[in-house]
Amino acid sequence: MYYNCLVNIPKNTGKISRNKRGKTTYIEYTYAREYLPEKKYNVARRTTIGKADPDHPGMMFPNPNFEKFFPDVEIPAEGTAAEPVNESRSSCIRIGAFSVVRRIIEDYKLAEHLKRWDDRGKGLLLDLAAYSVIAESNVAQHFPDYAYNHPLMTPQNKIYSDSTISRFICEIDDNDRVDFLNSWNATHDKNEKIYVSYDSTNKNCKAGDIEMAEYGHPKNDVGAPIINYSIAYDMTNEKPLLYESYPGSIVDVSQLKYMLEKIRGYGYEKIGFILDRGYFSKANIQFMDSCDYDFVMMVKGRASFVHSLIMEHMGEFESKRACSIKAYRTY
Repeated sequence: MYYNCLVNIPKNTGKISRNKRGKTTYIEYTYAREYLPEKKYNVARRTTIGKADPDHPGMMFPNPNFEKFFPDVEIPAEGTAAEPVNESRSSCIRIGAFSVVRRIIEDYKLAEHLKRWDDRGKGLLLDLAAYSVIAESNVAQHFPDYAYNHPLMTPQNKIYSDSTISRFICEIDDNDRVDFLNSWNATHDKNEKIYVSYDSTNKNCKAGDIEMAEYGHPKNDVGAPIINYSIAYDMTNEKPLLYESYPGSIVDVSQLKYMLEKIRGYGYEKIGFILDRGYFSKANIQFMDSCDYDFVMMVKGRASFVHSLIMEHMGEFESKRACSIKAYRTY
């Protein structure tokens, strides 16, 4: 796949060669030389990094190999992004699942909440979201295959390469995320009683050079650093309210207070929380009490704090009709 933009052919004459096949001249880069003892000479190991533009001598259309061997060279944009030359589409476009996802995007007006983005950025971001749902994958290198036979939300249905997508994702910063969440939560009724279902998990990371990846306490310890991330939903688990990521060394129980303050910062007045036992601590319970929040939390029954409360109130609730939870036959 070649990008629809031009770069200068590298001047490293010792490693750059031209290979003309038919009417096309391919630019090749010698990345290594291997000595063959039996023949007593070196053999060059080459790969194609682009193809020459006959209309502009000294320039070529690069491909992903060029980015690999010349990472310091900035690939110029055509319009707003480097795009594949070959944008052929399948004669059969799969529109069923895409139509459902696009209707959800339209109903929730997600594009309107991306206020900092241009049409190209909005379209590509929403296309990646649709791709992750429909293909059940988030591997960027497979996105062009998905785009080949699916409709897109980018202007003119442009298909972008996986390297362009990687650059695009790297350009997304915390301000983009915060602005989106502020706009998204501003549309919800602040006087409506809501229960926030909140949970977090971790992801093993072997990519390297990622500041958030730290050694912590993963659920599945494979000896790798981890990244923690969490998400909060409304009471029906239908609409996400916020999401966040934080370093792997931070435990869930200490992160809860910051999440509660974020929810309060969005202006919600009548809030309750549904939490699992990973957030159980006396400090967290006291903080929620001080904020006058209702909450349901799974607790560690053998913890001294919980056990003392149970023993203190034993006999006071087991036979009261008002304390009965009929669906679960318990009090």
